[in-house]
Amino acid sequence: MSVKSEPLMSGLGGMASSRALHETPEPAGRTTRSDEEIDRHWNSVVTQYPVSNELKSLVRADLKKEWHFLRLDNFRQETRIRWATTDCFRICLDDMVGNLDPEKLNYLCNKPTAFYWLQSAQRTDATGEKNQTPKIILAAIYGEWRRCYNNEPNIEFGHFFANPVRITSTGPSTVAGVIKAHRSLCVQASSLINQVEGRADNVIEHQPSSSQHYSVLPLYHALVVIIDRLDSFHHEECRRESDGMISLRKIAQHQTVLIARTGVEEGLHDPISFESLKSHSLPLDRFDVVTKSIDCVRVSLATAVQFITDLEKAEDRRRLVSGEEPPLDAGLCPIFRPKEFETLGEKTNLNPEAWADGMIKAAEKYGYDSNFTTRESIRRVQAGLVGEAFCDFWHLPFGNCWREE
Repeated sequence: MSVKSEPLMSGLGGMASSRALHETPEPAGRTTRSDEEIDRHWNSVVTQYPVSNELKSLVRADLKKEWHFLRLDNFRQETRIRWATTDCFRICLDDMVGNLDPEKLNYLCNKPTAFYWLQSAQRTDATGEKNQTPKIILAAIYGEWRRCYNNEPNIEFGHFFANPVRITSTGPSTVAGVIKAHRSLCVQASSLINQVEGRADNVIEHQPSSSQHYSVLPLYHALVVIIDRLDSFHHEECRRESDGMISLRKIAQHQTVLIARTGVEEGLHDPISFESLKSHSLPLDRFDVVTKSIDCVRVSLATAVQFITDLEKAEDRRRLVSGEEPPLDAGLCPIFRPKEFETLGEKTNLNPEAWADGMIKAAEKYGYDSNFTTRESIRRVQAGLVGEAFCDFWHLPFGNCWREE
């Protein structure tokens, strides 16, 4: 499912002024204006035609950046929905076996692990039922995951650190119970994938051409992450700081989780070992993990994300051809409006160069101010030339008081 990106700081206010958007930079003194004055000024200008080739070149470069920005923005919003506190958008575990809805099969695909929320780590709603999974945990995971990839992770076809599984009051409460249920869900997922291969009525995203890009990774079968308490909510370091913000980095460092091996490691190039985690491990504090039959460690959330991401990278190096680019998920690409389809092909949005060229072509025909994307782009470029920021690329934060670092 693709989620439409919200418009960048819209700026579609009235254009009452006859001031023209000239193609030469205005005096540098403009940089002393306040943010409100800058927005008001650039919203009031009117594009002057013809637009020079030099300015068009700068707008084209800006639009290519926006193509990447919009894809990441769509991914962020899809991920927020998958981790929302609404059960219809995630997998719930009501018993020791689990029942995987075919419509949610892709939730398990292209991820190295699953993230199980025990009841003890859920908060109560207005009725007193424990079913709330704090979104700040997702925000902390997201920040650590991007950091592991130097802020350039693979976001294609639902790839992420994990998918959330909320355990209800009738679901398992022990590590062994979670492992058993996880193995069952993996078997169901593998069976569904085998059933839909080659079928037109694809249950994965209802896109027959995309089914080949979804799979349950061997690492997913082998590991589970379990959150059984909300340590970070009570830690002094995780409270609001002097600027009123909560550091997501500190949340990740002080929130603890359990990592457990399931005993299913078929398909892995190397066996999994927790040896490297010994210096990072914390007391288990679990009455149900007392024998060597369960290989389980407690570590910080940051350590868990780093460890599992490193395992996935190692597997990818053995599995993928060197230098091979991941296939493009068309569902994340920017969409065109009906008017633009008159001049642009339907697949023009599948790469940044073609999309930028297409947007320029449509702007030349209908006007740069006829579409909010090119309207904001040409003003963003002009503002940048005089040292001002207008309609900068900005993602909707996971939380207004959470600092993404």
